[in-house]
Amino acid sequence: MTKKRRILFAIGSLGGGGAERVLLDQLARLNREKFTPLLYLVSQTGSLLAELPEDVPVFAFDLRNTAPRWNWPGRIHRQLVNDMACVIREQQVDLVFDHTFHMTLIAGPATSQTNTRRISLIVCDPEQDLTNSESRFLFFKRRLLKKSYQTADSVIAVSEGVRTAAIDFYDLNPPLVHTIYNPIHLERIDGLYNQGELQLAPGKFHIVSCGRLHPQKGFSCLIEAAETLVYDQGLTELRFHILGEGPRRQELEQLIQEKRLSDYVFLEGFQTNPFQYYREAQLFCLPSLYEGFGLVLAEAMACRIPVLSTDCPSGPAEILKDGEFGRLVPPGNVEALAEHISDAVAHYEVWQSHVPAARKRVEEMFGSAAGMQQWEALFERVRSL
Repeated sequence: MTKKRRILFAIGSLGGGGAERVLLDQLARLNREKFTPLLYLVSQTGSLLAELPEDVPVFAFDLRNTAPRWNWPGRIHRQLVNDMACVIREQQVDLVFDHTFHMTLIAGPATSQTNTRRISLIVCDPEQDLTNSESRFLFFKRRLLKKSYQTADSVIAVSEGVRTAAIDFYDLNPPLVHTIYNPIHLERIDGLYNQGELQLAPGKFHIVSCGRLHPQKGFSCLIEAAETLVYDQGLTELRFHILGEGPRRQELEQLIQEKRLSDYVFLEGFQTNPFQYYREAQLFCLPSLYEGFGLVLAEAMACRIPVLSTDCPSGPAEILKDGEFGRLVPPGNVEALAEHISDAVAHYEVWQSHVPAARKRVEEMFGSAAGMQQWEALFERVRSL
């Protein structure tokens, strides 16, 4: 009998983001006859912990280690590297699969210590993601990431745009970097779509957006567009629902109050079932300033709702095939965002006409079964190097 490969998946926590959702789907659908999945977390926290498959053991740094009494630059990082290396040895891990650059910073040195195969996943435009997420020791982190990606057995980007950006930013050998689109779990989405008793106010035009409350997601632009639409154009039937949590909640709440939009824009918080909003709303909007793939955009298309997205780097233009399956506007352009929302209200039948083809595109391009076949073939190939 062929020995099952032991794969250590690694991510910071199980919050409600797209990267975490994709990882959970990978853990759930991984072929147990060929692979044994394990999970490494920096912090055993997050709204998605309850959805973790029961047969996946978790190794959490925050539960395995006590915080040092004295801290200095690099000390926690060294602890993380040594702890992951310890798990790799103890669990006889064959392959490490790190998600997001935060985990690559740890997994790169850890797998170097243990001489373990590694796949690193880049989920967002690296220059935008690194410079907007990190403020301390940026030069050293970029240098460490460059070395970690260059020494990986394979680097995977979630879109062609991310692949190109990663090759340029980290000076990577192009054959090392491949694109695998985030898989969309259509069966799960379809099941949740029909659940829930949500009833949005009748007679209104509801617009839903979803993502972490972070500057990257461009929600302030959407709120400013709402001000233009409600007060300049008189579209008082509009209702905006922003799903998600994050560090910018208080700022967005203040902006909503300043713009006198408390009756029009609602921060709905994290939703275990966002798809019931897609079922009830008339339009999905992704106002991001940058993305890697744009998982929520593809999920909205699967829910048969018209979509509007910024043409940000990277992902949305690939998902929408340069606007064939939904509208694209320049990122950060409040006027264009308002103009297209107004057009959706005025010509809704035209927007709805793209829905069947958009659903079909998601089925053909991003179905999770085909995606998992790609991942499993990659795991086998890398482990055999």
